[in-house]
Amino acid sequence: MLSRHILSLVLAVGMLGACHDDANPSTGGETPRSAKATAAKDTESGEEGLYTVEVKLPALPPAAAPLRAILERYVDRQRRAFLESLDAPGAREQARELPWDLNLDIAVASHTDRFINVQVDGSAFTGGAHPAPIVDSFTYDLRKQRVVGIVELFADAHAAEGAFATEARRQLLTALDDQDDPLSSDSRQIDEGTTPGKDHYRVFGLLTGPDDKVHGLTFIFPPYQVAPYAAGPQAVDVPSEAFRAFLKPEYREAFH
Repeated sequence: MLSRHILSLVLAVGMLGACHDDANPSTGGETPRSAKATAAKDTESGEEGLYTVEVKLPALPPAAAPLRAILERYVDRQRRAFLESLDAPGAREQARELPWDLNLDIAVASHTDRFINVQVDGSAFTGGAHPAPIVDSFTYDLRKQRVVGIVELFADAHAAEGAFATEARRQLLTALDDQDDPLSSDSRQIDEGTTPGKDHYRVFGLLTGPDDKVHGLTFIFPPYQVAPYAAGPQAVDVPSEAFRAFLKPEYREAFH
């Protein structure tokens, strides 16, 4: 039953891509970024109401078929890990009292002449005090047809992360002193959560401009990294002039 359910989700997303191919013959199968694409939404309930899985995937242009496959595998891993947690001692009894829930909202956040950036905003409730946040991102290089991580963009990734840390700390420490809405955190947690070289800058988005270039990066820190759960995820914008000198030559033209 579950494997058929996953297959139906894969087919639905594949059909979306095919529909866009047919709908844009004048562009050689490419879906214009200005077009309104319809996302694939899928909901599953199982085992007599013990859990619900809700997944939303974006429609993508044909040129991003490898990205679509990566997102489908990501969803499959998240679903399998979630369902396997029901095998823990006492898990089904807890789920009968308060049903579990996995929610994955995956959407295109930005699209330039070189990249498509996809953000994951989700959560998994498995009987704890509150849902566990799921925060991820995927940046797809249209020219190389593969997903690139933050360190792959830079010739000197350590220097780049040092620049990220300087700006992130400045903004977050300033937020601590905001008289109207102070950030509920402290300088030690901020310092530890922004330290370079510890995968702290894995989740990021692209700041784009009308010239179809990347004007900066938005780093998203999940709950607990730089602030408590109650404060929610924190985002910091770093302009490209702060790190452009550290980019690989092949990527410099993609940034303003």
